[in-house]
Amino acid sequence: MKSRSLHTANGIPKGSGETVYCICRRPDTGKWMIGCDGCDDWFHGECVNVRPTEEDLVDQYFCPVCQEKGLGITTWKRKCRLPSCQRPAATNAQPPSKYCTPEHGVEFFKSKVPLADYTPGEVAALANAADDAASFRKLGDSVPAPSSPAARAKIENLLLVDFEKLGPQKETTSRQQSRLTTRSKFIAMAKDRQKRVADEVRAEENQSSKGRAEICGFDMRLALDDEEFADWCESEEGRAIFESGTIGGREDLCIKKKCEKHKYWLRIAMEDLELEERLVSEGSTVIMNEENGLRQRQNIKSLMEENQRLR
Repeated sequence: MKSRSLHTANGIPKGSGETVYCICRRPDTGKWMIGCDGCDDWFHGECVNVRPTEEDLVDQYFCPVCQEKGLGITTWKRKCRLPSCQRPAATNAQPPSKYCTPEHGVEFFKSKVPLADYTPGEVAALANAADDAASFRKLGDSVPAPSSPAARAKIENLLLVDFEKLGPQKETTSRQQSRLTTRSKFIAMAKDRQKRVADEVRAEENQSSKGRAEICGFDMRLALDDEEFADWCESEEGRAIFESGTIGGREDLCIKKKCEKHKYWLRIAMEDLELEERLVSEGSTVIMNEENGLRQRQNIKSLMEENQRLR
């Protein structure tokens, strides 16, 4: 498996248009690329659903065309069990490990034991807050809020400051979700136009749908990166298309039959969209867990203060 971030290729300047790569058949954009072990062509990671952070996990990479030809399939190394880690597990070590390092093994199990990060005083406060055995067993799931209304109001005021620090992360996640929703709508419109134009072409050629190869249907705007696509969506043309819910005409549309340049474009676009949606969902979960952790920590502090007053 080969990978690189290109700025020039074979001595040809970026943007010259003399050399094209990938299924999108675009020139070097300076973005991270992965080399196919079957045909030695280079592919933009975002076009073939492989992220730069996954580079160390790829064992062998075969592009969609080489996989279709039966030259091989992409194989992956086993990932470190720690969810936040993108490195391969040390499976060849003695003894073999599910983690890339012993430290990540410790970190993984710490994440599974909520009380592991609490001080003895905090654990004592939690234990005293449990009224019975059932409540005690639930302490690993959540921390009970203090009974005093004044204490709860104080916690909410403190959390306003803590939650404000998470504001930029929440804004970024919200912006990403909005962009994904917009791109999903555009893919649906591109798919509808592919079918509509295919019907038009068949009518023009006086051909039936049976035995005729479908047109490619790839919309060149699908090759834009996130920033370029966002700018286009804000343009007069972009706003008009989204307001109408239809992509008219045949501008920026590939109408070739058996097109090799954009083969599997719809499948790749949908897989990429699903991956991005999963990542955004995971990001939202992380933020929610951070907020929950902050709330529980404030609850513990309040319980400790209450215990000290009762002594």
